[in-house]
Amino acid sequence: MSKAEIPEGYKELSFNQPHIETLGPGYYKREGNNLYMAFYVKPENCNGYGTAHGGVLMALADFTMASSAMKDRNSLVTTVSFHSEFIAPAEKDSLLIIRATPTKVGKSLGFVEGDIKVEEKVIINFGGVVKKI
Repeated sequence: MSKAEIPEGYKELSFNQPHIETLGPGYYKREGNNLYMAFYVKPENCNGYGTAHGGVLMALADFTMASSAMKDRNSLVTTVSFHSEFIAPAEKDSLLIIRATPTKVGKSLGFVEGDIKVEEKVIINFGGVVKKI
């Protein structure tokens, strides 16, 4: 995808995670307590049905979840637990909007909930716990 296709209101994400970089380019914005990331479903992200592979969706959700609980870019966190519910498929070339909202962040743990949408339709719900390192 080209820079001309950056979703309105988003900034281009610079990666420090090689496994996520291969899924990009990616974009982000913060609104209040919410962190939003956006990625287009590329052909190589698809399963045999031409829709985003569930593992790709889970990787993006986990990355957004962990990032949302970080104090800043230099913070380190690791996922303790992750759960997801798949609701609908995401077609090739769809724009995924991933939202993660920390519901509680303590001294060592952060609790986060979120979803992935395509055109306002929820395709996956997710949540989990991350540990500050």
